[in-house]
Amino acid sequence: RNASLFSGNIQTASACSLAAMAAHTLAALAMIGYYCALGLVVVASYPREGTTWSSATQGEGRKPVLRDPSSFPYPVNVFVGTGGDEFGVGSTPPGVQVPFGMMRLSPDTLFDDMEIEWRHFGGYYYGDNEIGCFSHTHMVGAGVEDYGHIGVMPTRALNADVVKSNGYRSRFSHEEETAYPGYYGVLLATPNVLAELTAAGVYTGVHRYSFQGPGNNYVIFDPTHSVQKNAVTNASVSFQDTNGVLTLSGWGLLKGSLTGHNGVGVPVYFVTHFSLAPTSFGTWNDGVITVGGTTATGQSVGAYLDFGAGDATVTIIVAISFISVDQAWRNLANDWRGEDFEQVLAQAQATWVQTLGQVEVSSSSQETMATFYTSLYHVFCPPTQFSEAGGVYIGMDNSIHVTKPGMNYYSDLSLWDIHRTHTPLLTFLRPDVALDIVRSLVAMYHDGGALPRWPIANVYSGCMIGNHGYEVILDAYVKDLQNFDVSSAYAAMREEATNPNLPHDSRPCLEEYLVLGYCPMEKDSNSVSLTLSYAFDDWAVGTLASLLNLTQDASMFLTRSNNYRNVWSPSHQLACPRSNTSAFHCPLDPYLNEWLFKASGYTEGNAAQWRWFVPHDIRGLLSLFDSQSSFIALLQEFFDKSKDQASNFLPNPYYWAGNEPDILAVHLFNYVGRSDLTQKYARWLVANKYSSQPDGLPGNDDYGTMSAWYVWVALGLYPLTGTTTYFVGSPSLQEAKLQLLNGNVLHITSLNFSIDNVYLAKAVLNTREIDLRENPFVEHSELSIGGNLTFWLSDTPFGA
Repeated sequence: RNASLFSGNIQTASACSLAAMAAHTLAALAMIGYYCALGLVVVASYPREGTTWSSATQGEGRKPVLRDPSSFPYPVNVFVGTGGDEFGVGSTPPGVQVPFGMMRLSPDTLFDDMEIEWRHFGGYYYGDNEIGCFSHTHMVGAGVEDYGHIGVMPTRALNADVVKSNGYRSRFSHEEETAYPGYYGVLLATPNVLAELTAAGVYTGVHRYSFQGPGNNYVIFDPTHSVQKNAVTNASVSFQDTNGVLTLSGWGLLKGSLTGHNGVGVPVYFVTHFSLAPTSFGTWNDGVITVGGTTATGQSVGAYLDFGAGDATVTIIVAISFISVDQAWRNLANDWRGEDFEQVLAQAQATWVQTLGQVEVSSSSQETMATFYTSLYHVFCPPTQFSEAGGVYIGMDNSIHVTKPGMNYYSDLSLWDIHRTHTPLLTFLRPDVALDIVRSLVAMYHDGGALPRWPIANVYSGCMIGNHGYEVILDAYVKDLQNFDVSSAYAAMREEATNPNLPHDSRPCLEEYLVLGYCPMEKDSNSVSLTLSYAFDDWAVGTLASLLNLTQDASMFLTRSNNYRNVWSPSHQLACPRSNTSAFHCPLDPYLNEWLFKASGYTEGNAAQWRWFVPHDIRGLLSLFDSQSSFIALLQEFFDKSKDQASNFLPNPYYWAGNEPDILAVHLFNYVGRSDLTQKYARWLVANKYSSQPDGLPGNDDYGTMSAWYVWVALGLYPLTGTTTYFVGSPSLQEAKLQLLNGNVLHITSLNFSIDNVYLAKAVLNTREIDLRENPFVEHSELSIGGNLTFWLSDTPFGA
């Protein structure tokens, strides 16, 4: 999701690669007939309700068969987000991890040895027919190719053709594939091997390969593999024999779309343990296989192990580190103490059951239950715990640091996205993680000299626009998560908002913004979106300054937060590009997605979608319209016309459920006495833009952002980031019990629930009846004490 189309000096998001999607859109349209002819455009091949799998309780030495996902107590379909196409691909990996784990062990797929970039941001695409290998790091729903460190794959042949890129790939089918949280299994048809995966902890993945029938049994380790083709610039493998035990270690240096923004890339180191001793082993370099070779380094190297012939099962433990091989060994010792595959799987499953069990919901619709719990699962996958065993992590300065006791350091923070829904949901359900995210941002400032826009691993990726880490910090602070270095956090925010000469291009166009009160179109192709984002960010700085009793700073930044008005054209009722000479250059058609093919002034959206982005001053935005009735009419049109475009293949020119700029818009009706319209459209979006199928996300999940949107809206609530206020909507569930970490339980009940009853007749939070017309909001302090939130639903709007 993270990119812009243009490159050059005026482009602020050039490190990102939704451009990869946008730049290819016209070519994609031109080639669509070609892809259809090849069978590469998947129309509808997803298994529907009623699909059955073989059941098993497989142990070592038992006949290998696929597991039954119904054994997992919550209805999670980990394949949601792996389907769709073009802008509608969810980009979520279906493999295994523990909550927030660094290890994301997942299959990377191909279609007849071909890869279409935008389908593979998460490594796996549901419409593919081949698995290339299983790799150990993955992006989580981002619109960019990166990660995919250290490929592993079983094979029955070993020759120069096999060890070349994708030479060890295998055919597979969904009829012989299953997965649920903590487990992935597939029959690899080419070598006739059942491959199973699970996660032993934050840093460690477990492979089990059951070779069946005649043939040699090889396992390939390819440290040059990556999701983004040819992104690994150097790699190494090394066999060691310690007291008669053979192990394999190595590393791969990956310079991807984001990880390469530091100019060098990011190495991942790995170590292994094998349940069986191989009969032989070796390495390869540029296709030349060396039997018994112990080391190889280069851009096309790898290692293999030979486990004999015929039926055999081998379990392989792989631990990773972003620091060193030695640290990978420490990570392995932290996660794994000799348990077999079944024991590790049981632990991983128990962890996910406990995590998802924090929210117990009920619905008469199996589809709703599956969509909700899959969304909740996706919420708890990111971000990435980047501190390693012993609390050490590699910082933004490329030096080793140690966290304070009890803290986990997190990275892979898609801040442009997650501040809207994901981090507020973590603040509510997992305040321990939310607080450590804020502490991590402050540590990045201390280590690297600036707060990041989109940190990946230990790299300032420079991705996207704005400084929306500010809102993450403020949101935690106003919700009483204040046990962090607030003074340093504020100092970082203030410095970035006032100093145009900081490293890492923290605020492009800041110098002009400070002088003119807006970013001029000549300076940046995202000028309107930058101005609106900076006004939002300035509000966050000013609000925190006010809470810290820094009255002069508060006045300065809160005044600057009104700069969104400087790009508002009253005659067009739009925020428009503005020149150095103050002239407005509004688009002729605000619904045209010009950003796909030219410099439009807007980031990943059109003028109509950015019209509604003033989250910090919605009443001020309302005052800019000709009248309240025109505000309502335009907003209704925005949603009504969005229904006409059912496909997610291209961006919807009206409300676009698959991207972030307008995802708050459905709740704006609450400010104009029309909460009934929020209820109506929110319920429609939940029912029509999300599902429990592989194409069940409306776009890139963006590190849990879209999934968190669904969770909030299905519960009948929605956060206003950086404040203590939540919007009230219309729940899609009949009942929910949220076990908060403070020990309180919030019980949400929907009375008179039905598909047709989308409106609220009444809502009561504990003893307070909520004013659905004038004040359809609740406060964080009211929700966090627990109790009962009861909705009475109706088929007619309140007061009608």
